[in-house]
Amino acid sequence: KMAHQKSNDTDQSKPLLDKNGKFAKGNIPPAGFNKHPENRNPGGWVKSDTPRFKLEQMMKLSEPDLRKIAEDKDAPLFERKLATAINKGQWREIKEMIQEVYGKPQENIDLTSKGDKLNVALVEFVDGDNKDTSKDSK
Repeated sequence: KMAHQKSNDTDQSKPLLDKNGKFAKGNIPPAGFNKHPENRNPGGWVKSDTPRFKLEQMMKLSEPDLRKIAEDKDAPLFERKLATAINKGQWREIKEMIQEVYGKPQENIDLTSKGDKLNVALVEFVDGDNKDTSKDSK
């Protein structure tokens, strides 16, 4: 069956899809943002909802404020756990949360030989199809 679209100008309908099943030239799909602008996302994400923002705000709070958040059963779990960890000085948990939000810090590893000479194996690649025509092979 061929899908049809009613035109606003006339009562006649025109084919919505061409013979290949794609939208016929000049037709606008019946769904999408042009027909339903309420489905548009106004910005994707809200900065104040991100763990990073919450972590940075919690670092500024006083001890009584942190206690209120930790005891508030309606507060998000992340905020309660973070407030509890900061209040109790659970540095390992705080470190893990910070690394989860910001990523692990860069680690530098020194791979020097401390002055000792490195023994490097030299490898020579030989193409098996080529015949060796050097004087040494005779």
